[in-house]
Amino acid sequence: MLWWRKTQIRFVVILSSFVWLLSGCGEREHYAPVDLLKEVDRYMAPEFVKGVWRYRGARAIDEGIAVYIQIPDRLDISEAQHKIYLIETICPKAEAINFWRKLIRYDFYLRTYNYVERNYIEAKCPKPFNL
Repeated sequence: MLWWRKTQIRFVVILSSFVWLLSGCGEREHYAPVDLLKEVDRYMAPEFVKGVWRYRGARAIDEGIAVYIQIPDRLDISEAQHKIYLIETICPKAEAINFWRKLIRYDFYLRTYNYVERNYIEAKCPKPFNL
């Protein structure tokens, strides 16, 4: 009868581990909340009202928050130059202290793409050092 009890305990441990894995391994608390993504949208979207680049929204990703921007054509520069251009022109400036304080726990990425979202070029925005 003791072997049956040990088998039951093993089964419960394996089953609870499986349920834990299916539920996301407890990682969900590391994703940015929807309210924060909406704040990022409110901050970033006005920058793209005029012009041909289209703001497509902020999303929670494993590494932090990614902002998607659709561009009509590839830029005639290298990928490295493209990333530098994004960082220097689109990343929020260091003076936007209130914005950066809200993102203190998350990395912030810009992702530009032409037609297919998964074919993006990504640039990580540098956080101000004085936060």
